[in-house]
Amino acid sequence: MKKIVITAVVVLLAIVFAIASKTMLPSDINVGDFDSVFIRVLGFEIIAAIYFLLLFSHNAIATIVFGRNSDIPNMQIGVRFGVCFGLIYLFGMQEVILESSPFSSWGVDYVIYQFFDGAGEAIAALLLCIIISAIVIDKRDNAKAASSMPGRDMVWAVLLIAIIFTAVRAIAYETGIIHSNAGQLPVPTYVWTGIFGVVLGVCFVLLYPFYSNRVNSSELSLFIMMLAIGLCWIFFNLYIGLIFAGAMTEVLFRGGLDVIAMVLAVFIWNNYIRSVSVFAEMD
Repeated sequence: MKKIVITAVVVLLAIVFAIASKTMLPSDINVGDFDSVFIRVLGFEIIAAIYFLLLFSHNAIATIVFGRNSDIPNMQIGVRFGVCFGLIYLFGMQEVILESSPFSSWGVDYVIYQFFDGAGEAIAALLLCIIISAIVIDKRDNAKAASSMPGRDMVWAVLLIAIIFTAVRAIAYETGIIHSNAGQLPVPTYVWTGIFGVVLGVCFVLLYPFYSNRVNSSELSLFIMMLAIGLCWIFFNLYIGLIFAGAMTEVLFRGGLDVIAMVLAVFIWNNYIRSVSVFAEMD
């Protein structure tokens, strides 16, 4: 019960921090433009609070569930999860979706504004994961420092995930199965896509050591990417679906498509690249 209370308090503090950071930003967004049924029934403030509650509760639960079953030290658990979630919020906010920003065109002002908009959530997530891992997860006497992938493997894994994520997104952009600004702003749209693919690859590299010593490390690495990183990305994107009418279906489809691309890349890496003889010889 004590750990549950501590977790709830830490999540609440993260929510307050994230909301406070956003109130400091200058904004021309008119809340009256938010027309979803959720906004009409509950109001923007309550929906925003529910959104952050969902986001940071997931971060806390993922850190606890995967962290307590890992053999690495508590501080590494918190830092690795916190950095992953923070990167998703920081770079995810840069996705070229002008409709959800106070800007009518993409440029330096958009990038700077979105950076500070995501920074509050990123810092909150990092602090949350570190505190949770230090206080809520029991310390283990047999904990060992995480054994990272060899450098070459890291590079290939990140590149593979980035390439497959970008390829799937490109197909979705060009076929129009998801809404995007690729037609009007192709360069920033595709640059962001490639960069975010790299972010997902970095998350895989950071979280892989959690179970690298297990016999079924491949299955566990896929599991942690899907439930920790994949769900985090989907929950992060839910904001658009919660505030704009008719956007929820596309938000869920877009997020699901991204997770499928990420899982496919991790599966290929684990089963067809990591174990091939050329990589074994390079190690």
